[in-house]
Amino acid sequence: MRNVFILLLFVLAIWTGIEVMNNGMGGAFGGLFVELGLAAPDQGPEGTPMGRAAHRFEEAYDRSEQRVDDQLE
Repeated sequence: MRNVFILLLFVLAIWTGIEVMNNGMGGAFGGLFVELGLAAPDQGPEGTPMGRAAHRFEEAYDRSEQRVDDQLE
């Protein structure tokens, strides 16, 4: 019985970690951590790791595009 409880706790910890990684602390489980006062609300999609990566990629792409435009002028 103890092994089943430990396994269930381990699965719950992994699920929580994946949810936080994908949605950030403010968006995990539909904002449950915000309601409990454990996290601040996210500021849009940039609050998640994938959102920050996408935002940085767009900024880098815009900078490189601007450099090409400057060289062509």
